[in-house]
Amino acid sequence: MKKAARVLMVVALLAGLAGSRQVVAAPGSAEAFAQLKSLVGHWEEQKASENKSTLDVELTAGGTTLVEKFRMVEQGKPVEMITMYYLDGGQIKLTHYCMAGNQPTMRGSYSPETKTLTFEFENATNLKSANDGHMHHAVYKFIDNDHFRTTWTFQKDQKDAFAEDVIYVRK
Repeated sequence: MKKAARVLMVVALLAGLAGSRQVVAAPGSAEAFAQLKSLVGHWEEQKASENKSTLDVELTAGGTTLVEKFRMVEQGKPVEMITMYYLDGGQIKLTHYCMAGNQPTMRGSYSPETKTLTFEFENATNLKSANDGHMHHAVYKFIDNDHFRTTWTFQKDQKDAFAEDVIYVRK
C-alpha cells in the first residue's frame, strides 16, 4: 500500500511539473505595451490621398488588450481589419485579423533608445501553408505624442511581396 501511495505521489508530482511552463518576461515588453496604450484615440494617414486609411485604437478587457481598427476604402469598397495587442506571459504580441482571411500572431521586441517596436511572425491560424500570403513582419516607430509610423510586410511564397509604410497623425 505504501508503495502504491509513493508511486501515485511521484506520478502526481511529474504531472504537475509537466503541466507547468516557465514564462520569462521579454525585456521591454511592459514598456512597449505602455507605449502602445498611448495610442488610444483616432488616427488618420498623414498623406493626402483618395484611399486615406484611419485607425481607431481602444483599450479593452480591463486594460489588458489594445484593439486597433483599421479602415480605408479601396476601389470603392470598404476595407477593415483588426489587430489585437497584448502581453502573453510578459511577452508583447499581436494577432492581426487580416482581409487575406488568416490571423498571424507576431512576437515583439522593443528598443527604447529608438522608440521602435518590431514584431516577427510566430504562427498563424487559417494559413494552409507557409507559401500562402500573410502579414509576416510589422514595425512601429513612435515619433512623438501625435505621430507614429507603421511598416507592415506581406509575405507570399516565403518571400517579402510588399510593404505598407504609413505615418499616422492623431486627430
